[in-house]
Amino acid sequence: MAQIIRGGFKADREFGFALAGRFPELDLSGVDTEGVAMVVEIHDARRLNLHQLSRVLVGAAKGGVKTAVINFREKGLTAAIPLFNLFALVDASTQLIEMRKLEKAIRTGV
Repeated sequence: MAQIIRGGFKADREFGFALAGRFPELDLSGVDTEGVAMVVEIHDARRLNLHQLSRVLVGAAKGGVKTAVINFREKGLTAAIPLFNLFALVDASTQLIEMRKLEKAIRTGV
């Protein structure tokens, strides 16, 4: 069942054994395909809501999901990584955005 979120992405779960059929060009050698995987399709990178994405990833991790597939349709890019690595990347991006806002506030004196 697909979860449609307004944050520029769609996330749904897929059985690990079905990933090879859905994404035939994807290298799945470095990920766990025995359980369920989280497939994140990014539709609009400019509107990507990292907070919403991190909440979805935390919920998936609590449900036992260990693998994430990121599908960026606009650029034709697809990758499979451990879910924890994707969460760490999203968290680092969120921190970078916050640091940019802080730097801008310091520069402008607000």
